[in-house]
Amino acid sequence: MANSAQKRPEMGKWLLWKFFHSDSAIRPFLPPTKRLSLSTCREFLNRYSAVYLKPAGGWGGKGIIRAWRTQSGYAFIREKGQTYHCKSIEDLYQTITPFLANKVYIVQKAIALAKWKGRPYDIRLMMLRNGEGKWQYAGMLAKVAGEKSIITNIARGRGFVLDVDSAFRHSFGWNQEQILRMKQNMTELGYATCKRFDAYKYYWNIGLDLAIDQKGKLWIIEENTGPALFLFAKLKDQKAYQAIRTIIAGRRKNRKKLTDKK
Repeated sequence: MANSAQKRPEMGKWLLWKFFHSDSAIRPFLPPTKRLSLSTCREFLNRYSAVYLKPAGGWGGKGIIRAWRTQSGYAFIREKGQTYHCKSIEDLYQTITPFLANKVYIVQKAIALAKWKGRPYDIRLMMLRNGEGKWQYAGMLAKVAGEKSIITNIARGRGFVLDVDSAFRHSFGWNQEQILRMKQNMTELGYATCKRFDAYKYYWNIGLDLAIDQKGKLWIIEENTGPALFLFAKLKDQKAYQAIRTIIAGRRKNRKKLTDKK
């Protein structure tokens, strides 16, 4: 790939959503999303019972707000803090504006995440370039939100990781064949996402945050171009973590050759 492509900036959540939405293979897995304004906030809360407001340039769950309709108006909460109640959309938007800190935000339909013992979780799927420079699936795990947290980020939300099979059996009562089918669907989506990323920039690691909603539908929540690998070390079964280390070791042996390919 041309060197100029390597100088391209990170896109952020809004541009990333538009970038992937243009791909017909990925589009069905993206939650409805728009750039946040009073108008789009009103539109989404009229259309959906709950939404997430996310900083376009944020990471690690920082700055995320969840807003929803109530019987008497609206409410919102920041990460894991106080719940604010508002009588109107205008009141809600005015109240959250100071928390936005003049940053670009997106508004996104809230996915009703599958739950582990009452706590929502999403799936981190790890894709790495191997020693030949090709994308390779390395593993997946469930990130369970901490108590009363609206985010699944382990550090900020004080949650924990869990193997995907246990999470799916608990949430849906799936047998092994059904679990394997969903894991295959997620892995195929991982390869499709990496292929799309290659049209923009040469990345080494991609961590996809995927979600299964309470009806069993697969969604892409977020695409991470600098994902933390240590989460996999927290799993009881170390196979995925060892696979990650093996892929990275093979890549280091061929670093010069791979760098020349970029």
